[in-house]
Amino acid sequence: MHIGIIPFATSQTMPVVELGIEAESLGFESLFLPEHAVVPANFDSPYPEGGDTPDEYRRMLDPYTALAAVAGATERIRIGTAITLILERPPLLAAGQLATLDVVSDGRLIVGAGTGWLREEGAIFGVDWERRGTQMKDYFRAIKRCWQDPVSAYSGTHVSFPELVCEPKPVQKPNPPILIAGEMKVAVRRAAIYGDGWIPRYLWSTPESIAEGRDRMVDAYREFGRDPSTIDITLFGCRQSRDEMRRFEDAGVTRILFFLKPEPPQAMRDRLHRLAERVL
Repeated sequence: MHIGIIPFATSQTMPVVELGIEAESLGFESLFLPEHAVVPANFDSPYPEGGDTPDEYRRMLDPYTALAAVAGATERIRIGTAITLILERPPLLAAGQLATLDVVSDGRLIVGAGTGWLREEGAIFGVDWERRGTQMKDYFRAIKRCWQDPVSAYSGTHVSFPELVCEPKPVQKPNPPILIAGEMKVAVRRAAIYGDGWIPRYLWSTPESIAEGRDRMVDAYREFGRDPSTIDITLFGCRQSRDEMRRFEDAGVTRILFFLKPEPPQAMRDRLHRLAERVL
């Protein structure tokens, strides 16, 4: 099982490039970054974990730009989004940006994607909130056309464009792995239809729920003529307990991402080293 980190990187925490270099030297497999392009000054959507929305949600670095910087300073560590709010980016631009990330990292990109929980944020970007699952499917089908076809064209409910050339193409073929976020049954099926794996949150997961979800994915993969052995289940968060990690691995988890709190640089570096001692 792979072990990665997901820091809430801001302009006030350990510089993300230094963090990536340090994580690679310690032996972490991957570094993923979250995304909130903006946070409305006022909103009614409840924070999923309860209580007030943490301040770092308002201060995140742009993950695409930050991951490109990390890729340029490292050699082995995989880079990923957990999660990118893909509906907040025009799909033609997202296709080029993500393909560029895969190129500059020499094929180390993993795309963890979701529709988000902050309805008011989605409204700023014109997200069709009541149909956001369908919209995300449309976006990724369009993006894949850009990645896989020499001359791309697409016509869907939410995305449509004429024949055009979209470059660069990703290094990974046919595409960088796409992991679909969510705990609901529909997230597992979406992963089988147009993704390559699943990225559930630890907060709402148990080894039993993961095993059940994986069984559904295997059935769906077979339904669509796909190879179930390629399924990637990346757990978003976990306690620093080897016993619990082993239970999730036995349930089908292939990667665990451990959170790093947003702290001043030295405190964040110290926490990274303590984490490495406990989980690697």
